[in-house]
Amino acid sequence: MPVLLKVLTVVAPVFAIIGLGYIFARFRTISLKPVVDILLYLTIPALVITSLTDTKIIPNELLLLTIAACGVVFGTGLLTFIYLKATGKQDGRGMYLTTMFMNCANIPFPIALLAFGQEGLSLTVLYYIAISILVYSLGIYIAKGKGGLTEIFKLPLIYATVLGLGVNFSGIELPGVFMTTMKMLGAATIPLMQISLGYQLRNTKITHLKDSVVASAIRIGGGLCIAWLIVTLLGIEGLPRQIIILTSAMPSAVITFVMSYRYNVQSELVASTVAMSTIISLITIPLILFLIL
Repeated sequence: MPVLLKVLTVVAPVFAIIGLGYIFARFRTISLKPVVDILLYLTIPALVITSLTDTKIIPNELLLLTIAACGVVFGTGLLTFIYLKATGKQDGRGMYLTTMFMNCANIPFPIALLAFGQEGLSLTVLYYIAISILVYSLGIYIAKGKGGLTEIFKLPLIYATVLGLGVNFSGIELPGVFMTTMKMLGAATIPLMQISLGYQLRNTKITHLKDSVVASAIRIGGGLCIAWLIVTLLGIEGLPRQIIILTSAMPSAVITFVMSYRYNVQSELVASTVAMSTIISLITIPLILFLIL
């Protein structure tokens, strides 16, 4: 299959479902909070368990993905710090949130599955776990200044990760009924995430245009360059290299808007940047896929 056709085959279904969420928001008004809770407390942990048990994980790959995730987060944070110092902005918390933490679930999960199969999805889940731990610790610390380190232990994600990795490394087989239940739950994650993202975009207005554009550039362009530097310096090849580059160049995470709203941190800027970077990614994601496939 020609690369361009494969890129279109991968990207089109993803953005089509996001588009359905956008259209749905035009005709129906709902609260996304119950949907987000279902994702955080039920379907995502189930997807983590099945992804970590379905594919044999190589410890070295896990380590490299974790190092890369941390490197991209702190690297984009450094670029943001330089921009804030150069422009003399006093409160940069909203920009830090949107540049450091990428959307490593709603969009890359389905893309990784369609482009690279179950193994690609499993590696993307590992990257997602590393980023999520940083979001719910460092991210909350940035937003509210304290208490971040304890928030991660309130979510099932960390326990699902321990269970999944424990089963993978030990070779223990979980009961078939349990795994079937987890697979059914986990299967709901990807479409729910995409629809939720589309719904949120329909209800977001773009303001703070200059800062939103700069933050989007740091998030996507900076993330891409830093990831490319990391995989080159560490000699990461094959599928892990592709997943790191692809996921690191994703738009700003939707969860950063939730955090900014909850802790009253420049929520308009954060919402604008999430929307702006997601729109830009309509162009950048196919280009990146074309480069790495």
